Amino acid sequence: MTETVELPEGFEASFEDGVLTVSDGSNELEKKMDHALIEVEVDGREVSFTPLREKKDVKSVSGSYRAHLENLVQGLQQDYVYKMKGVYAHFPMTIKQENNQVVIENFMGEQHPRKIDIMEGVDVQVDGDGLEISGPNKEKVSQTAARIEQMCHKGNRDPRTFQDGVYITETNGGDQ
Repeated sequence: MTETVELPEGFEASFEDGVLTVSDGSNELEKKMDHALIEVEVDGREVSFTPLREKKDVKSVSGSYRAHLENLVQGLQQDYVYKMKGVYAHFPMTIKQENNQVVIENFMGEQHPRKIDIMEGVDVQVDGDGLEISGPNKEKVSQTAARIEQMCHKGNRDPRTFQDGVYITETNGGDQ
């Protein structure tokens, strides 16, 4: 059961050494798709993923590859955007961007700032206690947002009482 995706007008794809590259003429995204039992073929504007065995787990990988390709195309058409909000009860925390990092200062009164690396190709805009993370690669945008959210882990405290942190409030992008 072959999974086939037809690229929109103006898009090109190539597959070399286990890496699928999708381009819209001005930008390009890459995704490693190297599985021993999945054959990837690019023919013009059509990309096909063919499982070499008729087992359920191998077929599911070809379906995942198809979904990854669709995410790459959607990201090139419209950036993925994650909006986040910093929440605090007593100690006012400060969120800012320095170099290629998001820095959270005075989180729950801590002396040392918490620093999170921004992944390549991701744009972060800080506005007071709000953040907007955007970029064409869905995985990198969502991973950056998740790292920021996880960096505000409060340790061995009751999350019902201590709700301080930076949380994802809205996601959109592609055709969502």
